[in-house]
Amino acid sequence: MTSKQTPKTVLPHLNWSIARLKEAMEKEDTEYYRGAALERFRLTYEATLKAIHAFAKQEGKIFESDELSFRWAEEKKWLNKKSNWATVIKNYKKLNNQPRKKSTYNTYKKIRSYYVLLHKISKAMNIELSNKD
Repeated sequence: MTSKQTPKTVLPHLNWSIARLKEAMEKEDTEYYRGAALERFRLTYEATLKAIHAFAKQEGKIFESDELSFRWAEEKKWLNKKSNWATVIKNYKKLNNQPRKKSTYNTYKKIRSYYVLLHKISKAMNIELSNKD
């Protein structure tokens, strides 16, 4: 049985994931907690894309890339113009493809700004969903 991924079903998961990302960022800076924060970033990024796709599907849109998905979120004004979503995508892909200590530490140092961006999208989507109800 296939579950429908509607905004109403995926947004609670995104909200939960964002809260866990914030908790992970607040832990002490040890190798273990850096790894946990990076994993939470990965999961939150993926939940964000699922939510974007759920909203887009309602408008009959399907995106072939993460870049197009975030560009659409920018067009919806869920993100500010000139936000650093391209860097977020690049670092997400870097984490998934070749986790190297230096590159993962550099990504870890940027997680707070990525959290702000992902949280902003989440808030905007929650507002949009509440306006539809």
